[in-house]
Amino acid sequence: MGGKADAGWTAPLGQIAGVWLVGSLLGPLLLEAGAMVLFGGHPLLLALPAALMVGTLYLVARLTPRGSALTSRQAGGRLSWSALVLLVGAAGWAGGAWATSDLDLPFGRQPLMTLACGLPFALAAGLFSRRAVSLGAVVVIVALVATGTHLADRQRADGEEKAIAARLDPVRDLLYVVDIPGYRAARDSSGVSAFFEPVDQKVVRVWQDHTVSLTAERGEPATATCPKTSLSAPLGRDERPRCVLERPGLWYLTGRIPEPKWGCPCGLRGYVRQDGGVLVSVLSSDAVSRDVLRAAVLGARRPTDDEARRLVRPS
Repeated sequence: MGGKADAGWTAPLGQIAGVWLVGSLLGPLLLEAGAMVLFGGHPLLLALPAALMVGTLYLVARLTPRGSALTSRQAGGRLSWSALVLLVGAAGWAGGAWATSDLDLPFGRQPLMTLACGLPFALAAGLFSRRAVSLGAVVVIVALVATGTHLADRQRADGEEKAIAARLDPVRDLLYVVDIPGYRAARDSSGVSAFFEPVDQKVVRVWQDHTVSLTAERGEPATATCPKTSLSAPLGRDERPRCVLERPGLWYLTGRIPEPKWGCPCGLRGYVRQDGGVLVSVLSSDAVSRDVLRAAVLGARRPTDDEARRLVRPS
């Protein structure tokens, strides 16, 4: 009884081992020929190693006829088995090659390359083997796919983390967030300037006349005099605005758009606040009240880690 059971397992496993050996030896030749055809080579380059591999697999089928229901039949069944193992194994190898490249796995180096080349063909043979062996092959394939998917997702997440860190580190001290009542974020430019527009767009008479900008720039501390800055609001720009020190570290700027080409308001206003080595500016036109701008510049704060990550996250 035990001898029959052993024989029932020996034939399928011997067949799979033989296929693994064939795949390890001839798989690289087949796939190299496929790559040459893909890049413009003659299709005959692929036909010759494919025929060689089918013939070798057919020999394995003859030597292990009890390994599969297909190989236990006559020549037609064994030939079909050989072709199926070749096709399914090649498809599995293509998936493995993608995973190897995408995940930077070490299978491109010997001797792992030899072993890895035979695995997809061995699993293909397992799929066409006896029921218990076939089920085992399915479990292994599902496990490999699940593991590869998990590793790919993890690697993409790690890559995104590195990209975020690369964008965040140089500008971390220049990132600020603010909540302006009645306003919403309009657009984000470069990660260190943000623009806010009124929720109620009915108040807008001229394009961007109510848009508020929040900008942070590195600058030398200026305790008594006004910082050397222009008044560059969304509506326009004044290179030489009037600047008044409202209190230590807080300046009120006013200016006008020279020769505007659209309707007024032409006046500009805003605040600049010294925050260590950073100048925080909140600027707009004089359609926005001074109190709103003062509250905004005083309420501007450094973002939390999660907020900072969202600000610089690659789109």
